Amino acid sequence: MVRSIIKPEAQLNKQQSALIWILSDGLLGHENQSVGISRALESELPYEQVVIRFQLRYKILRPLMRALANFFPLLLNRFTLKLFYRHDTLPLGVPVLILSAGGNTLFANAAIARIYGTSNVFSGTTKGYSHKLVRLIFTVSPLEDSTNNVVLDLPPANFSAAPELDAAKPFKRPYALLIGGEGAGYHYQTADWQLLAAALGEISQREGVNWLLTTSRRTGEQSENLLRSVVPSECCEQAVWYATKPAKVVKMFLSECEAVFCTEDSLTMVSEAIYAHKPVITLQPEVMQPDSNDARALQKYAELGFIRRLKITELAGFSVSEQEFCQVYPDINAQIRQAVLERCL
Repeated sequence: MVRSIIKPEAQLNKQQSALIWILSDGLLGHENQSVGISRALESELPYEQVVIRFQLRYKILRPLMRALANFFPLLLNRFTLKLFYRHDTLPLGVPVLILSAGGNTLFANAAIARIYGTSNVFSGTTKGYSHKLVRLIFTVSPLEDSTNNVVLDLPPANFSAAPELDAAKPFKRPYALLIGGEGAGYHYQTADWQLLAAALGEISQREGVNWLLTTSRRTGEQSENLLRSVVPSECCEQAVWYATKPAKVVKMFLSECEAVFCTEDSLTMVSEAIYAHKPVITLQPEVMQPDSNDARALQKYAELGFIRRLKITELAGFSVSEQEFCQVYPDINAQIRQAVLERCL
């Protein structure tokens, strides 16, 4: 089923509105990057946005897809699109822009751009695909030998900065804790979760602050059960245990908190925390080896003052008030808008 989101400007100017296709691999983090790009264009380009789901038929064929796209671009056509993907019915009309993120959408992105003769944009590293297959590539670390790469301070996100806190309110605002889990080169052991839980209690008692805590799909039932058994319930203003009862609370937590703590295994989670324009502390387990792209992005965020990177073993003695964080944040939407308008439209 194709999900269509029509912007108010498009409703008022249907004959003049542009058609933007977002190719989604079903992963919310990837889809939100594409939606973030389209949102950045709202003030300049009335448009109708359509999200089209794409699923690889056979993941084992990804090397073949990459080789065909790189060396035989004439094979980027409707036949190979159907051969390699299950996807929603393509809408009527010719899109003015194709957007996607996630390596599994790259072949489809390039094929549809070629079929319809339209501009295409990709967010992220190109996973071995030729840069020439995409008109514009957004990354947070520069790509080698690429003339169509625009480096952003943060990845695109379907997220707005949280409203400013009301300094007149007398109570201490809670801290938010966003918990991921195994993956992306990060490995969590029982000791990591136990130390994390103990640190929450110590910080709560020492600073008189409660926690807004949520686990995620990445956490897993086993790790979540361990955390539930050791996290002091009295220090949590609200706790969402995703494996037991999932709830979408991240935006609410980021709006209501004074500072954000999040595990480092999800760059999407880290960037959403930064978009809240509040102190962000990323947490590392004892065993970790992030890939080079993630490592470069995290190092960049730390150098810009967006985050403070911390070992879980260091958390108990950490105080937000003693640290300096970024005070002026870049306008990512303006960076995106300028690049797309200059290079694609």
